[in-house]
Amino acid sequence: MKEQGEYPTKILLIEEDDETRPLLKEMLQKAGYKMIVALDETDALERMREGNKHADLILVNMIDVTTDVALDAARRVRREAEPGDETLIVVMAESYGEELEGKDIEVSVGEYVTYPEDFPQLKNLLAHLLHQHSV
Repeated sequence: MKEQGEYPTKILLIEEDDETRPLLKEMLQKAGYKMIVALDETDALERMREGNKHADLILVNMIDVTTDVALDAARRVRREAEPGDETLIVVMAESYGEELEGKDIEVSVGEYVTYPEDFPQLKNLLAHLLHQHSV
C-alpha cells in the first residue's frame, strides 16, 4: 500500500470515444486518481515515450474491437513502460450479453475485463484491484 506523501495513484486511460473520454477522466479524477489520457494505442505509446512511463493501471475502452484486441494493445503499452513493469490492465467491454452485465473477470494475472453496469461498479473494481495490488 502507498505510504502517505507518495505520488497519487495514476491511471492511463485509453479511450477512443470523444464523448466518453472527458466524462470518464473527470469521474476518475474526482475519485482521486491522477490521469494520463490517450486517444488510442498509438497516442498511449507516445505518452509513455514522453516520460509518463509509470502508471499503476491501464484502463482501456476501444471501439469496435474484441476484448482480446484491446488486451493486446494494453500489453504493448505496458511493455513500453519500465522493464518488469506489472501494471494492472482493465478492459471495459464495449458490447456483451445480459449474462455478463455487472461482471468483472480476471483473464490473466493482473489483467481483467469488466462488463460494467455503471460507473460505481468500475470505480469499486479499480479501487479493489489497486489496493490488492499495492499490498
